[in-house]
Amino acid sequence: MRFVKFLCVLLAAVLLFSVCAFAAPTTTSSSSEPDNVAIMEDEFFELLSRNGINKKNVSFAYLDLSREFEYVYNGDRLFEPYEVLKFPLAYLYFKDLVAGKHHLNEDVGKDNLRTAFLRSLTKDYNHDGNATELLLEKYGGLEQLKKDMHEITYTKVPDEFFTSEQVTANYLIDFMETYYREAFSGSSDYKNMLINPIKSLSPNRFSETYIYDAKVIHRYGFSKEAGVVADIGIVNTATPFAFVIEVDGVKDPEEEVASIAEFAYDWNMDYGDLLISQMTTLPDVPDNEKQNYDARKTYKTPMMIALIASTVVIAAAVTVVYIVSENKKKNQDRLD
Repeated sequence: MRFVKFLCVLLAAVLLFSVCAFAAPTTTSSSSEPDNVAIMEDEFFELLSRNGINKKNVSFAYLDLSREFEYVYNGDRLFEPYEVLKFPLAYLYFKDLVAGKHHLNEDVGKDNLRTAFLRSLTKDYNHDGNATELLLEKYGGLEQLKKDMHEITYTKVPDEFFTSEQVTANYLIDFMETYYREAFSGSSDYKNMLINPIKSLSPNRFSETYIYDAKVIHRYGFSKEAGVVADIGIVNTATPFAFVIEVDGVKDPEEEVASIAEFAYDWNMDYGDLLISQMTTLPDVPDNEKQNYDARKTYKTPMMIALIASTVVIAAAVTVVYIVSENKKKNQDRLD
């Protein structure tokens, strides 16, 4: 009986000791996810500084459509859209055409809808602003266009946003994502509805240009009087991305918006290498934590496990010896 009590006390002590050991910290370690948004922002600010562009005069949004990386600067800043809303206007008109709400032969001013689109969108007609105004008026005006865009993007905007003549980068980048998902990643019906009609109306433009060697489908507008340039588009690289750029108050706005577009392209190309380097590089222990680092703690938990295991084995062995001894004693007593 004394032995059984001793064994119970021993096992209880080992159990209590092991619980305390596991509750204590085993290692001092530190690892944090790399902030790639901050990395991109640093490089973007460096570009602005290098080109002498005031940060307050720029809106920029970048969305990696395949890797779901997004960076937005001055995303809520309001700016005049100029021609960039021709893209959403065409998109929503074509959705209505397919749905039967419009037909290409219906009247728009002195022209029909097909001709109005040609005059509004194509280089041959110098992107006739009057035709665009007629199309916008027939659609229901800028307020209606923005509301319909909002219904497919759900971008958070104030109520007064819809009555203004301005837009934001956040608003437009959300639209570009929706357009991409339907036009490029959707069914063949969507592609036929959203891509082919635009190309047929404007085979030389609407707008296919290039950033370096990458094809860009975009809409670009500027005001020489105000020194303002705005551009939205999708770049068809191996990892496609959408962008929104608006710059004002600079001497060469077209040159500056082109430099930001090239920056977006360079980031897109380099981002894959950055991700690979982050996956293969182990984080260092920060300097402010090195003084608290105790290498001995690394072995604390394995030592506790070994101690517990050995104690249990010893207790089991002692128990077996005790039982065998007791049985022998009982047998001897019966023989006597």
